Amino acid sequence: MATTNHSKVHTFLIGQESVYGTPVTADKDVGLVQNFTPSDKRTIEKNRASGSREIQELTAGKAEFNWDLELKLQNGRMFEYTFGSVAHALTSNDTKHTFSVASTLPAFTIESSFNTADDDVFIYQGSKVDTAVINLDTNGILKGTFSGISQLPDTSTAAASAAVISALKVLAYKHATLSTGTAGAESSVGKLQTFNLNITNTLEPIDAAGTFVTQELSEGDFEMAFDFTMIFDSLTEYNIALGGTAPALAPTEKSALFNANNGVTLGSGRREFEIQLDGFLYEEVGVPTTVGEKVVASFKGTATGLGSNGCFYVDNVTEAAFS
Repeated sequence: MATTNHSKVHTFLIGQESVYGTPVTADKDVGLVQNFTPSDKRTIEKNRASGSREIQELTAGKAEFNWDLELKLQNGRMFEYTFGSVAHALTSNDTKHTFSVASTLPAFTIESSFNTADDDVFIYQGSKVDTAVINLDTNGILKGTFSGISQLPDTSTAAASAAVISALKVLAYKHATLSTGTAGAESSVGKLQTFNLNITNTLEPIDAAGTFVTQELSEGDFEMAFDFTMIFDSLTEYNIALGGTAPALAPTEKSALFNANNGVTLGSGRREFEIQLDGFLYEEVGVPTTVGEKVVASFKGTATGLGSNGCFYVDNVTEAAFS
């Protein structure tokens, strides 16, 4: 009897491709995987004919392979695939990986397998990140949800790789701050409750006659938006949204700096994630009041790009072992 698959025997690893759609060995972990949800679809055309109510033929057409990956962040690997470019700086055993927006994104191979007596192995080649959400909830752990597209899956690999689970510590709610204001002089928003960063790459699948699989994933418009909630005890953030003490015709663009770190000195085991969002404006603000409850304000903004601090992650993964 075949062994029942379970998350306890699941392996999720990635490897960077040098040529799009040419699979490589997936041997790198991305953090503490919470779930991986692939969605494989095939367009089926129903061919009918006059003289009958029944389908005469089914024609298989375009195939689409999408997936969602949720993880608790331990390292910065997935950010290279989200932004496109990375530079590394080593201090003792700590490496600062700094990410920047590139015109193209690197592709990667995914292994999603079940390591049992009868292994089931899925190799997803030609994978790219379409959207990413970095999330922190009250008393929660810093998480990332990455949604992407793959060229195709292959199940011909017989043996599953062993799972790789890092001992790197996660970043938590107690480690995080959000500051807004003039770039380089941002001020803490105070009692932060939740934070969400939304990154979009707008991937466009490129198809061609003679095949049913995507031939290329073309990068489109890049966008970053964010939203957060905070205990409402000051007008400071609300007035930033207005552009003053009354609505301004052209409110001043501001900078937002989100940081989570473990408080350890760089080179001695520092773990840190930071992103500076430049030139943002608030597009939605809410200050609801309910009898018997504290007032929690919500803010939603869109940024023009990364600020001078950029986006970086500090972990113990060396440059040679990163991609």
